Amino acid sequence: MKLVAGAATDTGLVRSNNEDSYLVDADHVVYAIADGMGGHRGGEVASQTAIEALRAAIAAGQPVREAIVGANAAVIERAQRNEELTGMGTTLTVLVVASGNQLLIGHVGDSRAYVLHGGAMRRVTEDHSLVEELVREGRLTPEQAESHPQRAIVTRALGIDTTVDVDLYPIAVAAGDRVLLCSDGLTTMVRGRDVERLLRSEPDAQRAAELLVDAANRAGGEDNTSAIVVDVVEVDATAPAAPAAPAASGTVARRVMSPAPDPDDVRRLVPARGRWGRRVRSAVLLFLPLVVVLGAATGGVAWYARRSYYVGFANHRVVIYKGVPGGVLGWNPTVDLSTELTDTQLNQVDHDRVAGGAARGSLSGAQTFVATLRADVAATSTTTTTTTTPRKKPKPKPRTTTTRPRQPSR
Repeated sequence: MKLVAGAATDTGLVRSNNEDSYLVDADHVVYAIADGMGGHRGGEVASQTAIEALRAAIAAGQPVREAIVGANAAVIERAQRNEELTGMGTTLTVLVVASGNQLLIGHVGDSRAYVLHGGAMRRVTEDHSLVEELVREGRLTPEQAESHPQRAIVTRALGIDTTVDVDLYPIAVAAGDRVLLCSDGLTTMVRGRDVERLLRSEPDAQRAAELLVDAANRAGGEDNTSAIVVDVVEVDATAPAAPAAPAASGTVARRVMSPAPDPDDVRRLVPARGRWGRRVRSAVLLFLPLVVVLGAATGGVAWYARRSYYVGFANHRVVIYKGVPGGVLGWNPTVDLSTELTDTQLNQVDHDRVAGGAARGSLSGAQTFVATLRADVAATSTTTTTTTTPRKKPKPKPRTTTTRPRQPSR
């Protein structure tokens, strides 16, 4: 199979740093998107660590599931070495060649994979997010999910727990097909039909990836955006599968072509009840569901804490904090944006609101509130104060006394 790929990433118009990382490895034919989360540089470090560990594992001949599990361990180990990185995590969506005309996608989190076949685009992966679960349960419509205030809360990510459940999606492809891997910075800003239109209209993979990122920025660019477009150029459906592990001096083809997914890799296609039945071999595993639930809940809280914003004071300046006031479960708020406004410029009402943590919720809401504060301060500073100078009292005119002549008495 011959693949041609193009990739693009951008910080966006709001964020100060890019927490996305991506991998385009033509030698080993592996492509991946990672969207990090965490305070300070945590998101960047988590996504980069996962990508580096994934690349090394695939190059060593590991199946994609084991490679993602290893990337999870690498993120956790990196966080344990640095206290400032505690709580960091990342999504990871990976594309590799399986065998013949089949690709394999490994997936954890809410980054996504799409395939364009016959001019029609379909989504391959399912988001591991709170709102996606509500949609699957019928409690939310897809339209409601797009604007739901908790749409950024993920229920599964790398770096949250020592165990990670990996979804695998084998997909059959033909020459002319196109696969898209992207972070949620694209899918939250650009509608699916517009993504499909751009994928259909631009034949060059690199240019298509750039146009998708540009579209997200034109729509507001509220998050980092990354996209990898992979074109299927040639397919040999009869090609034999190569050995799973490459020889020391093996060719590129032997390294990149792996056998059909092993039983672990296709476990998501087996009914969940049967899968658990095989795994329950001791009483210890009875506690595993509880551990998974607690891990997912902790991950969801962490994601929520790092995707919420509010306006407060820092060193007497008005700033936008990333997090929730007071922190939650160890995830303390950090300054996302410092403004030029000071506490002395605000009126008493605005001062009290900011001191209590105003405009809690989305980043756009916090930015709108800061803009209102600027307008109030500007209006106050341009108001002209008129000072009235007391008028001097005029000196009293000298009184003139008129003496009437006395009438002679008769």
